[in-house]
Amino acid sequence: MNVEALIKLVCDLHTPDLYCHVLIDPMAMPDRSDHSLISQLGEALGEHGMNRVLRDDFAHAPHYHPVLASLSCPGAAPNLRLLAMTAHAAQRDSQRHNSYLCGWILSEAPGPVVAKHLAALCRLPTASDTTVFHPIYEPTRLELLATTFERLELGPWWPIKHWIFQSSGAKLAQIRGEPRSHNALPPAALRIQNDVPSIQALLVAWRAMLARPEALNPPPLPPFATVRASNLIDDARRTGLSATEDILAMALHHLCVHPRLHTLRTVRDLIEATVSQQRPLAPMLAGFSAANWRHMTANLPQAEVLQ
Repeated sequence: MNVEALIKLVCDLHTPDLYCHVLIDPMAMPDRSDHSLISQLGEALGEHGMNRVLRDDFAHAPHYHPVLASLSCPGAAPNLRLLAMTAHAAQRDSQRHNSYLCGWILSEAPGPVVAKHLAALCRLPTASDTTVFHPIYEPTRLELLATTFERLELGPWWPIKHWIFQSSGAKLAQIRGEPRSHNALPPAALRIQNDVPSIQALLVAWRAMLARPEALNPPPLPPFATVRASNLIDDARRTGLSATEDILAMALHHLCVHPRLHTLRTVRDLIEATVSQQRPLAPMLAGFSAANWRHMTANLPQAEVLQ
């Protein structure tokens, strides 16, 4: 992520009638040094500039609740020093499993109102007319939630006018809210949120394979890698696999070898053995070398190979 580009985008989108907030997730902070960011913002902004987003699932531990820090109020431009501080933190954050910089929010509403709205967004409806808490402000989850809307701007974002965050591919992304748009979450939203642990595990494996030479050769992370990972998991599940470890193994091979790998007779036999005999799929797939895979996929449509 480019720090200067982030600062320019926030300043370009900011208008005199808007607050500029930044959202920080203490649960994702890997060590004490990163917690100093919250302390520094608190010292600069005071208690009135720091609001907690209530987590229903961690009501007993309020110190784990996200912090919404208001970097500026209407009539004033965003504090460039604090904005740069948070942007540099996000840049350091880009390769971590969970990002603790959850984005910059421009809104006509003050911190307490936005914090309450964020907490409400996290309560996803279930089929039994109850709600379940999912921290959709986490960049991975937010990226996935955004893709479930046919028209993103009609989602239930308002009073958030602009929500800028770092995508899973370390690119700047933006959600724009519109007044009077309070459409319900799509039915797929809850299912995809339930898949997040598997999606994150696939992303971790993807990044690890990019960081060192491997027999398999994954493509680089696209700007919205979580979406691609979610689709790969859906494709693997459609082959009949149900165990998480087997789904991840198949998804990785779809990613690194060929997206139609499961159509090969040999691979279909391995999937059948996994399902019927409860044999782990990963060790069986590991028995094939890169040369084996190249030979086996030679006749599959090359136009479909991931780039």
